[in-house]
Amino acid sequence: MSALHLYLRLIGASVRAQMQYRASFFIRSSVDFLVVVADFLPIYFLVRKFGALEGWSLAELALLYGMVEVSWATIEGGLRGFEHFGTYLIQGELDRWLLRPRSVIVQIAAHWFEIRKLGRIAQGALVLTIAAITLHLDARSWAWVLTGVCGGMLFFAGVVMLGAAAQFWTLGETSELQNMLTYGGSAALSYPVSIYAQWFRRVLTYGIPLAFVNYFPALAALHRTEVEGWPAIMPWLSPPVCAAVVLIAHAAFMRGLRRYESTGN
Repeated sequence: MSALHLYLRLIGASVRAQMQYRASFFIRSSVDFLVVVADFLPIYFLVRKFGALEGWSLAELALLYGMVEVSWATIEGGLRGFEHFGTYLIQGELDRWLLRPRSVIVQIAAHWFEIRKLGRIAQGALVLTIAAITLHLDARSWAWVLTGVCGGMLFFAGVVMLGAAAQFWTLGETSELQNMLTYGGSAALSYPVSIYAQWFRRVLTYGIPLAFVNYFPALAALHRTEVEGWPAIMPWLSPPVCAAVVLIAHAAFMRGLRRYESTGN
């Protein structure tokens, strides 16, 4: 059985379990949808008052917002097990997973699929689609948008996996740092990197490469990479940078797994 097949089967079992309470599912998904709509309202009112933000129109800002929202919400819902890995580690759940002849990473990732996050994904996808239609994006621009969304998924998957890997050494002490990079990062990326101070732009580009999630792909999609003063190569670096994050995270997690000692020892 392939890793993808196993993941989908485990996710299916989780979804069936949650759908036993359909009213709860629809209520929580709807609440998630409305909460994220409220997150977008400050952007809307800001542009409505000032007309644009550093030369970015409402539709262009909505494109940025939709890209990062779909990426993060997908990973937040689909890899929920990694976010709670510290608890599973303390409770001895990892011992049970290690006894099974299946990928430990897949079992953790699919341990609990947060189905209510579908509401958040739907809202992000809706904003993204409306923005793209308003901007009359061509096929090349759509390709850059999809590159950003997929790259964002890789990046955020790497962040949550790195957070889980750190649990082997800290047992929960790094959760706030992880939240800062995921929730805080997605909030920061709802706006163009160009609005921030120069030192913070450098952090988002060369320190914690969040700008490669949606900002640079969006610049390419909107044909304004060099207009913003960036080298033309920056959007092309987004896929390898995001892939590197998840590969580093995988290596870190496997290293932690090799040093793990059972809770019974």
